[in-house]
Amino acid sequence: MIEMKSGAVSADLTKQEAKEITDRIRDSIEKTYELVLRAYERKAWKALGYKTWEAYVQTEFDMSRRRSYQLLDQGRVIRAIEEAAGGNVNHGTQISERDAREIKSKLPEIKEEIRSRVEAGQEPDRAAEKAIAEAKRAEKEKAKAEKAEKQAELDRQREQNAAALPDSIKQHEARKQEAIAARQRQSSDNGLSPEDRLTELEEANRLLEEENAALKETVAKFSKMEAEYKAGGFEEIIAGKDEEIRVLETRLYRESEDKASWMKSSKFWKAEAIKLGYSNDVVFDIETGEVVNG
Repeated sequence: MIEMKSGAVSADLTKQEAKEITDRIRDSIEKTYELVLRAYERKAWKALGYKTWEAYVQTEFDMSRRRSYQLLDQGRVIRAIEEAAGGNVNHGTQISERDAREIKSKLPEIKEEIRSRVEAGQEPDRAAEKAIAEAKRAEKEKAKAEKAEKQAELDRQREQNAAALPDSIKQHEARKQEAIAARQRQSSDNGLSPEDRLTELEEANRLLEEENAALKETVAKFSKMEAEYKAGGFEEIIAGKDEEIRVLETRLYRESEDKASWMKSSKFWKAEAIKLGYSNDVVFDIETGEVVNG
């Protein structure tokens, strides 16, 4: 038994004492999940007068609810593995909370694999170790495949969006990529002179200005439609376009009526002028304003 007096500087531990304290620390760390699981399953919080499990772990251990459930998952996973292997498994104490989180969704398959290996004559520790390693490897491969699939979908959407851009933006993007490629080729040489570098920066700035102008044009074109869409969806956009058509049709009808009225009036006064003896060819003197002939 190791004893330490408060306020005194302790002597160095002997090898045996160091082993004892190390084992106690390891045991305390490794068995935390087991004690937390037992406290949860046997409702320790109720026995101590707490209304909830969260209040119990927060007050007694300054532990968050999330952390407590991580330990509970670790305890359940280790217990299930030990049961599948026959109960005498030291490997369970080597399963970290992170390991438990990674393999808990595969626990039924892992248990079945462990039982099969043990029945085939493999040592319980070895059977558990192999089954867990295979499950973790399968989860990593699955995550890798899902990530690749997600990236492929993002690439497909990016290409689709790029194909839908206006030709002006496509052309600008092509010029920008050409400029980038040219800059990379130049940089791969022995380096650029200050003059060449300045020219490169000026060209990059020009391309950015073109891109900015193209984007402003696109924003101006679609900003009104975007506002209408946010206000009422596609129905609002269609209603706005219908209103524009109605206004244009009204203007067209009004101008047509005005032109018809002007034409009718013109024909009337022309007929009256002919009755008074005027011809179609009338010449006025600009100085006097009098009719020269007609």
